[in-house]
Amino acid sequence: MASSIARTAAINRSALIRSILFGAAANLLVAGSALYARPLQDALWTRAGDGSLLLLVAIALGLFALHALLDFGQSRELAQLVPPGAVSGAPAGLLERLWLQEAVWAPVHLAVLALLNPLMGAMALAGIAALTAMIAVGATGPASAIGGRSQFARLAGADGFGCTDGFLAGLGFCETVYRVLIVGLGAALLVRGDLEPGLFVAASLIGIAAMRAAARGAARWHGGRQAAVMLRVGRV
Repeated sequence: MASSIARTAAINRSALIRSILFGAAANLLVAGSALYARPLQDALWTRAGDGSLLLLVAIALGLFALHALLDFGQSRELAQLVPPGAVSGAPAGLLERLWLQEAVWAPVHLAVLALLNPLMGAMALAGIAALTAMIAVGATGPASAIGGRSQFARLAGADGFGCTDGFLAGLGFCETVYRVLIVGLGAALLVRGDLEPGLFVAASLIGIAAMRAAARGAARWHGGRQAAVMLRVGRV
């Protein structure tokens, strides 16, 4: 029994480390977009006639593809976690802490965005504050178990958006509205000349990433609570 618990803990630890590395790389790719947005913009302005535009489009698509692969890798590692409760004596509390590795990036994105444009940073902060209030309301309700091994994996690793859960549906709605608002504000600042095109793209991506990190953290907190209940009542 002790060896089984140790083996399960080692598998979980390995999966968590890989998921943290994938998540860190994906978030740093977005947070650092301000560093390469301006050079790309300058290259486009000065060398637009010699194929630079196609090169920039290819670079942008490559960066998006890389981010998608990193994001997929993180979710895959989380979804493959061995249920801690499947081995007697293993802690289920691990699942209730999965949200931390995603939510911790929200302040990082907020800080970078505030440096780029304080107004967009303030809007992002307001959006995350509203999301925090929603989480506080959701925390007052009991966590429910809705069984099955595949359901456990989805709760542990996936975002959960698109399901019939009211809390997750609310998160998806808030994130969609926020994306429209943050991009709209950036576009207004761009038209007024308060934001350069390259920084507009970077600020929009970082602003969206800030809310996405917070929303995914909330979704994993919610899913982790349900998955932990499933383990405790023996429905996995």
